[in-house]
Amino acid sequence: MSLQAKVVNRFQETGHDDRIYQPGEIYPAEGYEANDKRISFLSNIHPKYNKIYLAEVQENESATQPAADSTVKEADDTEKTFPHHVGGGTYELSNGKKVKGKDEALEAEAALKE
Repeated sequence: MSLQAKVVNRFQETGHDDRIYQPGEIYPAEGYEANDKRISFLSNIHPKYNKIYLAEVQENESATQPAADSTVKEADDTEKTFPHHVGGGTYELSNGKKVKGKDEALEAEAALKE
């Protein structure tokens, strides 16, 4: 079994052909592997940038089984990830509540999942 996690901040992974991971995506992407040490490093506060890049680390039992996350299918088959930026620095949470500020929205969404 390998570990996987949800990306919470954008970053470039040089060990994955310089792939850029966006918030809401699952790390590692299909076709790539990551060791536990790398996932642990990205899940903790980065010493230089003072932010984390991965959250919700879990064991990946099956590569075909999707991870549970805060996404909703839109009518046009696109996925809406939460918190969702609605403009003017406001973010919508998965419970419909609106919050000002990205950091506050990320914290509030994480609290909803607990």
